[in-house]
Amino acid sequence: MTNSRLLRIGKRIALVLLALVLVLTGTYYYAVTPHRPFVPAESAEDLLYRADTLAWNDRWEEAEPLYKSAEALFRTQRNQSKALYAAVSQIPPNESVDIPATIWSLTADLTQLGANDPETRLRILTVRGILQTNQDAAQAHATWEEVERLARKLHHYELATRAVGEQGIAAFILGDALTAKKQVLLAWGLAKAEKDPAASIRYASAFGAGLVAVVRYGEAMTPLNEAIKIAQAHPEVAYPTLAINTKIDALAGLHRDSEALQLANDSLSRLKGTQFDGQKTQAYLSRGRIHSDLGDRGAAISDYQTALDLASHMHNYRGLTDVGGTLAQTYLDSGDLGAALSAINAAIQANTNIPNELYLAPANLALKAKIVDNMGNSKEADGLFRESIALVDAMIQRASTVSVERQLLGEMSDIYSAYFASLCQQSRFDDALQVLEKVRGRLEAEALEHHSSQPPHAPTPQEQELTRLNIALINTDDPKKRDDLMSAIYGTEINLGPSKLVAASITHPVTLAQLQRVLAPDQLLIEYVLAKPASHALAVTKTAVHSYPLNSGAGIDADAKKYLDKIHAKVADPALAQTLFAELLAPIQEYSTQKDLIIVPDGQLHLLPFSALVNQGAYVLASHTVDVAPSSTAFEVLNRHSEGKEKVEMPYVGVAAWTQNADNRNPILRAISGPERSQFVPLPHSEAEVETIAQDLPHPNTILLGANATETRFKQLSTESTEVIHLALHGYADVDYPDRSALIFAPEPNGPDDGLLQVREIRDLHIRAKLVTLSACDTGVGPVGEADVANMVNAFIEAGADSVVSTLWDLNDESTEHLMTIFYSRLALRQRKVDALRSAQLELLNQGLPPYFWAGVQIVGDPSGTI
Repeated sequence: MTNSRLLRIGKRIALVLLALVLVLTGTYYYAVTPHRPFVPAESAEDLLYRADTLAWNDRWEEAEPLYKSAEALFRTQRNQSKALYAAVSQIPPNESVDIPATIWSLTADLTQLGANDPETRLRILTVRGILQTNQDAAQAHATWEEVERLARKLHHYELATRAVGEQGIAAFILGDALTAKKQVLLAWGLAKAEKDPAASIRYASAFGAGLVAVVRYGEAMTPLNEAIKIAQAHPEVAYPTLAINTKIDALAGLHRDSEALQLANDSLSRLKGTQFDGQKTQAYLSRGRIHSDLGDRGAAISDYQTALDLASHMHNYRGLTDVGGTLAQTYLDSGDLGAALSAINAAIQANTNIPNELYLAPANLALKAKIVDNMGNSKEADGLFRESIALVDAMIQRASTVSVERQLLGEMSDIYSAYFASLCQQSRFDDALQVLEKVRGRLEAEALEHHSSQPPHAPTPQEQELTRLNIALINTDDPKKRDDLMSAIYGTEINLGPSKLVAASITHPVTLAQLQRVLAPDQLLIEYVLAKPASHALAVTKTAVHSYPLNSGAGIDADAKKYLDKIHAKVADPALAQTLFAELLAPIQEYSTQKDLIIVPDGQLHLLPFSALVNQGAYVLASHTVDVAPSSTAFEVLNRHSEGKEKVEMPYVGVAAWTQNADNRNPILRAISGPERSQFVPLPHSEAEVETIAQDLPHPNTILLGANATETRFKQLSTESTEVIHLALHGYADVDYPDRSALIFAPEPNGPDDGLLQVREIRDLHIRAKLVTLSACDTGVGPVGEADVANMVNAFIEAGADSVVSTLWDLNDESTEHLMTIFYSRLALRQRKVDALRSAQLELLNQGLPPYFWAGVQIVGDPSGTI
């Protein structure tokens, strides 16, 4: 990741967004739902019934003395099977047991005569599955399969449902993301239908843990808060430890450190004096990460060491692997290479005891590579990096959806970036580029290569349900109804099927020779990697390549954010713009001789307009053109594809849905924060914008205005070969749920679509256009990550556009019309796309306007073609 917070919190690398991660805390245990009537008080049967009732609701600590008393009574009655049942039921609440030895003992119990009773056998298998889930996922998966079969045979269907969910969690740990998603979501849905609150809490919590593991903190709050809400409504169910401890990490990831620390302290206070060593391990780990984020490394190391001691006492190898890696990273950050190497070696050794569980292995191997690289052993580091990346590639191949793959790439990208930096230091630039390109812009490159072979599909039932829910959401302002609809939308989204593009992959990223072949003599491609303690820029021209060390990524990110805040406030800050120029462009010698910049950004640089940086009193725009590319591979593929475009069928398609007259007392901004119907204010200048552009471009053309500018009509037109698609619409950027970001078309009450052309839908379009212009607000904004920005721009690139002109912030309707009119008039003169945009921006700059009014429009993709 690009900063220390995400390095520490994101250390628990996960496989997939829409799957589950099992963290060390909040282990849930299952008893068969008791259906026996009460028998006379004080009897062994009565004790067993009451204990099973508590255990079913995960209150095992309270059930333990009841099981112990029942065991004693059953032994006096010489009831061997019931005594064995009660004996093994005392194991779950004691988290300080030696897990491997206890698993072996339970396996031996299955051979006892008392285990011939099917209920007793089911209980032994269930307890063994509980321990194996925290120890060895491969063994756990097999055990939970056996639990499911026997539970169904005995008509214990609720336990069978839980067993399906546990198989899903085990499948996730083993790397089978698609199976994991299906099984866990099935169990979650059935638990709700069966009115099983404990299981509903379990799977909502685990789902949230998976989202936290892939740094989707805001989204994770939805299932985590649902789990906590269910627990509050059902006092008979145990404290929702997994949800609480995962929420600690989510709050920390959202920079809500004081809340996170308070929750962690509360959790440890509640656990004081208990035997829940697994829960304590996770709580200390979480609190250590918060201390680390706050800069208190001493307190962090103390908490990590306590967590390690607890995990070691339990022989909890997964805990040793996780906590050990986190401790090693902290030692590395503090410069103690010897302690860091010792800690990471111990973590990797612990992982060998659970060889089928690889989701922590790539990060730990890469961390060791960085440590030994810093010690001067580049050869050993190279081998470790290669092993780590091979594991990541295998995981990515098993991602269940494009969204999952995107999140996984973002989470794992620190591994690729670290290897890239190591190779650059060795001047192995071709290898460095290819390593970075395996993760940078990978999804766009995959889509560009394979999209045309995937035919359009009719809406699935889930997609039709999303349309219905979106329409209902737009049409209500009632907060309660909107909350309910958002919950229903979330539930429908996570059940969407995988994309066919998931199976397609780019196995050979662009080489330096291929990239240089498509670069023009005046072009300079700069690929940035923001990291700590130093960042890097790879500068490539047609004839040369150099790597340049830059400042720490955290500092560059912070300066970029400050400058963006100034721009949004419509304030010019030449001093800060000069600082960013000194950090990002001044070190690159080729900048002074190459006039066409192609920027492959990273971190906050995705949102930074390089044209608004300042060099010796002049904006970069005054001397250079600026293009943005998702990756070097995507840039090379786009250049090849644009050369082979066929003659177009319709040169221009223009769309303006919100053309009504408006109140002119205030400027109109092309953005909404909803979506709510009341926010769809008129954009009166948009009609003139699309019609003026039509006059400059060749005919025939199609213009959709007002009520005719529907999503359905646009989807029909988008498949035709065109020069230009211009969309003057409202835009909605959802940073927490990027696939919901949308362009807002005119409502169509009786049509098949909801008027929201969302990112997930854009990717499925088959666009054949040289240029798509998104003349709406925030169309270039998305969650910032190393893999890329998950936004509309990249979605249109994936859908087939050669290049996309988009916006990075809210735009004034009138000034946007002016800029776009100039832009297209220059295109009509056969200027290159990037030159036409620069001409339009220069005209506004020369009028004395600050960067807010002109720098927010950028071109992404192929910059050189003409219309």
